[in-house]
Amino acid sequence: MKAPMYTNRSETYEAFLAIDAAAYKDKILYIEENFFMLRELDADEYFDMMVLYAEALFETGEYGRQAKLADHILEMSIERNIMMHRGQDVYFETLFKKAASLHNLDRVDQAVHILKELLKINPDHESSKLFLINCFIRQKKYSIRPYRNISLALLLGSALVIAFELIFVRPLWSSWTAIVEMVRNGLFITGVVLLVAGEVIVRYRAVEDVFSFSRETKRKKVGKEV
Repeated sequence: MKAPMYTNRSETYEAFLAIDAAAYKDKILYIEENFFMLRELDADEYFDMMVLYAEALFETGEYGRQAKLADHILEMSIERNIMMHRGQDVYFETLFKKAASLHNLDRVDQAVHILKELLKINPDHESSKLFLINCFIRQKKYSIRPYRNISLALLLGSALVIAFELIFVRPLWSSWTAIVEMVRNGLFITGVVLLVAGEVIVRYRAVEDVFSFSRETKRKKVGKEV
């Protein structure tokens, strides 16, 4: 996009660009107050304002609105064949931020779908890989509930044994102290190991799934290019 970003700008567009780059709330307020004037803008001006508006929505935590606006921006970029905008791949960056918004809205499955599509476009995009790993970890948290429940039961059992040891064993049956200590230490250690193991397994599986998907996607992409 060259003109009218640098020449023959409308007053509405000029006033919007005059807002400080980090004043996201001011940008949102300006767009909302001048909403009906946007239809009179040049197509390039309108597109630029919508991209910056979406950025402002994301930065201020308006994730639902950003995700909806992202679809509008994507449609415009496809219709007008806009690949690069302000030095960035507008299609890729808009989709990535939409995935982030969906993630923050707890719509993790939808975020995963978008991130997979982004990796199909660029299998080597590290930020997409790391983000997808994070999403997979959230999805797989449910699978370690049994580990966590058993771990908590063992740790609670360890606490109860300690109480029993202090109240009854040491004062009344001191000869059993060593055995009781072994039992409560065993319960505590087993509980901690299960808790840690569950977390490690989830993270390992998430990393393995993402890198397997990336490798397979890259292999298919190379195969199509040959």
